[in-house]
Amino acid sequence: MYYQPRNFKIGKVQQFNVNVERQLPGNVVLTVGYAGARGNHVLVAGNDINTAGPANCAVGVIGCNPNGTQYIPPFAVANTVLVFGDYGKTTYDSLQIKAETKTPRYGLYALIGYTYSHTYDNGLSDGLGSLLSAPYFPLPNWSNLDWGLSQINLNNSFTASVIYDLPFGRGKKFGSNWSNVTNSLLGGWQLTVIQKITSGFPDPLVTSVNSSGVTFSNGGNGNNYNRPDRVPGCNPYVGNHGPQQQYINSACFVLPAKGFLGNAPRVPVNGPDFVNTDFSLIKQFALPWENMGLNFRAEFFNLFNHAQFGLPLNVVGGPGFGQVTSTVNNARNVQLGLKLTF
Repeated sequence: MYYQPRNFKIGKVQQFNVNVERQLPGNVVLTVGYAGARGNHVLVAGNDINTAGPANCAVGVIGCNPNGTQYIPPFAVANTVLVFGDYGKTTYDSLQIKAETKTPRYGLYALIGYTYSHTYDNGLSDGLGSLLSAPYFPLPNWSNLDWGLSQINLNNSFTASVIYDLPFGRGKKFGSNWSNVTNSLLGGWQLTVIQKITSGFPDPLVTSVNSSGVTFSNGGNGNNYNRPDRVPGCNPYVGNHGPQQQYINSACFVLPAKGFLGNAPRVPVNGPDFVNTDFSLIKQFALPWENMGLNFRAEFFNLFNHAQFGLPLNVVGGPGFGQVTSTVNNARNVQLGLKLTF
């Protein structure tokens, strides 16, 4: 069966920001700002609202009524009742810092940006947020139990872009008296570097078996998952990011006791960081014919061949839990290009 609330509201997103900009010595412009967003009445599709709480209930037990009794759904049918409702919520808050400089005298342009942010949602099931997870909707206190980091959350994001005209050739600091041939070969080169560093994406954890007695029709893309119990005081990160290596401390997350839901947050850990460097060497050749030019580019993507690892295996009790077994970026690529314009 399918259900849509009669007072269904259209989704709403509010965005707001404030920036302070100041010019610093050296032709540097510094911008510091706050940017945020709030989303309400976001579509939640496919969650079963005819789900009962666990039978082993007591005061304070997850999924039970506040008085400790079992939660019983208010529908007198045995069928699954899938909801298409406006229950989704999201928030985004960020500190954004940008420094930009352009000094024509030295042929240097630099743009550096850093963002510290948090993105939260309550387990959206339609692809806008957390996908493979175990939301406890619609059990008592579900909005707090399901509130957690969105899978698109990045705590830290740093980018830097630098363009530098090398000081060699006619009109430059070195080689102003070079011959035409020497200047054509050695003058007018340009370097560019793009550096990107981000923290890892959140990794929602689920259990290999669900012995809670509670069935979630849409928990984890249609699979009936439970969440693990988190061991108090245990550091969840091992720190070894290599392929087939342990990244999450498997001792920190265990299967819940039979008849209980897991107490871990919906998204309790983050995956490996991401680091990438792109580099280009560019030369513009002057041709004796009017309106014609020759451009040479040597581009190095992932210059240092830095391995970028995917999310660790997230099924507690499953084979290889917590291990990193995949990569998400290409190995070093070198691309040479020659372009004639006329």
